[in-house]
Amino acid sequence: MIVLNDLNHWLATHVRIIYSPFREMITSLHVLYNPAHHLTRLQWAEEIRKSMKPSLWNSFCHYSEISNEWLNFFDVYDGLHFEEKHPEEAIERLWQLKPEAIIEPILGKRANLPEDELTLMEKEMISKPKFFLDGLCEFLYVYQQKFFARELFRVEPWLIKSVHELSQKTLQDPVAAIGSVHPRFKVERKSLKFIKAQTWILDYEEVDSLTIYPSSFIAPHLLVGIETSEIIVYLQVSLPDETAPQGVPGDLLDVLQSLGDKTRMNLLRTLLYHPYCTQQLADKTGLAKSTVSKHLKMLEHAGLLKSERHGNFVFYKTNKEKLDQLIVDLNQFFDQPLIEKKEES
Repeated sequence: MIVLNDLNHWLATHVRIIYSPFREMITSLHVLYNPAHHLTRLQWAEEIRKSMKPSLWNSFCHYSEISNEWLNFFDVYDGLHFEEKHPEEAIERLWQLKPEAIIEPILGKRANLPEDELTLMEKEMISKPKFFLDGLCEFLYVYQQKFFARELFRVEPWLIKSVHELSQKTLQDPVAAIGSVHPRFKVERKSLKFIKAQTWILDYEEVDSLTIYPSSFIAPHLLVGIETSEIIVYLQVSLPDETAPQGVPGDLLDVLQSLGDKTRMNLLRTLLYHPYCTQQLADKTGLAKSTVSKHLKMLEHAGLLKSERHGNFVFYKTNKEKLDQLIVDLNQFFDQPLIEKKEES
């Protein structure tokens, strides 16, 4: 068991706190594509969306969809060990890569799928990697110069300030400082713990480094990289002029409303273990087909069902990934005030 002095020493020697403007830019693109859960950034995302020309917006959506909403770009970034001073510097380094080198990091797990399971966009990226890389870097340059540079100018002082403050706190009390990064990131005596849809526990012997990146965009996500021994976690930096979020993400409300009925809950549990069509569910439950269809439509609208047609019948099955995501979404919604309170203290 690690005693406090050993843990303090481990944190002091293994933790890095780094400001990365390019990483902040990529995070902003993730938020721009899916802003519903980033309530303090909704107005920013709406303003950027309105000011983008349709052609640029279409390019943005193309790269968002092929890269898991920009999250896979972090694997490219981490592999290059960027510590850039300006986003343009990182874009230039990205442009100098061999085009084939970015396919697997950007596609993620989908890079290993057979060709007939890939989308047209993914096939085009694989067959024309240089064309893809050129278009991507051109988009990033335009986005940086026309949209993100202004926002970075506004938030950069706060991000750099957060690096200095957390570094100073780490010198004084490493366990308390690093443990304050996020409500669901725990620094324990034997391990680091990340609580998401499942709990990830990493013994200190497994970890070569822990890098913390401040971000003004990432709340309320607990965004971590734990695929290697070089662990990454984000520190949310709230801005003084941000108002505390009062809304509830629309997709979270859809899921909760669809679950607020005992018939739909029972259907969801039934379909978790075996797919059924409407006719079979009507027979199984004793409900009219029209009633079953109405409930299925609501569950499907909320993303809680997957469907597959076989002849004249559509079979439904519970979307387990969406159910798992509900735990994360609820945690994130209730985390937001805790993050805001931490920044105000």
